[in-house]
Amino acid sequence: MTFLKGRFARLGVVACAALLLTSCRVDQSVSLTVEPNGSGEVTVVITANKDIVAKAPNLAADLRTDDLVEAGWEVTKPVKTKTGGLTVTLVRPFRNPAEANIALSQVNGPKGPLHEMVVTRSGKDTNSQWSLAGRLEVSGGLEAFIDDAGLELVGAAPYLANVQEAGLDLGDAVGITFTAALPGTIDQSTGVKGEGLVSWAVPMDGSKIDIATTTTNVDVVSSISRVGKVLLLGLLVLWIAATLVLLLLVGNARQRRSRPPTRL
Repeated sequence: MTFLKGRFARLGVVACAALLLTSCRVDQSVSLTVEPNGSGEVTVVITANKDIVAKAPNLAADLRTDDLVEAGWEVTKPVKTKTGGLTVTLVRPFRNPAEANIALSQVNGPKGPLHEMVVTRSGKDTNSQWSLAGRLEVSGGLEAFIDDAGLELVGAAPYLANVQEAGLDLGDAVGITFTAALPGTIDQSTGVKGEGLVSWAVPMDGSKIDIATTTTNVDVVSSISRVGKVLLLGLLVLWIAATLVLLLLVGNARQRRSRPPTRL
């Protein structure tokens, strides 16, 4: 299901048109945040700069997000940036990795930029391994930013011929980043490692990036707590055993005292 793709087709068209205007740009960030219990959220932030807003003054009013809300997305109203641009933020909470995979699949259509994204978890609660697999790729150039219905209607991505003749680069007007924050310590990743997260810049030239990432999360507090419980249980058993031995010794001593002396 391509909820985000369909609802923001208008923004995609504007992004295509922006290629003819060197000062226009659309930036999109997709962030995946996963908590140790498997819950988390997918956040999408789309920002059009002031030149695009000037060319499409009704952009904010034209956005329709009813189906996004029905699909579980939390959508903020378009907000003007300090520089005169426009930003829309969408958040999709999830309760487990399976729901996270569904949320990621809703970000775009088959042409990208997210492909075959899968979050998995293995191991125990106090020592778990997390994995993120998939690839980043924008296939089809400008057509990747137009929904299928619109593409069938116009026959080709808007302004495609003009862009090809001008030799313009898609990456000059459109930027997409993907960020993932998985629980624990990063074991390996193809992205740029930051403080508890990994990030990638989505290539706009049709090339692919494998985002294979694994982390290990050890819940030290819970582990210590469990060890502490075992130690306390052991001490309790020893205390009970020592008490029983002491009671036995006291009982024997009293019994010896209560016996009459043996006469010779």
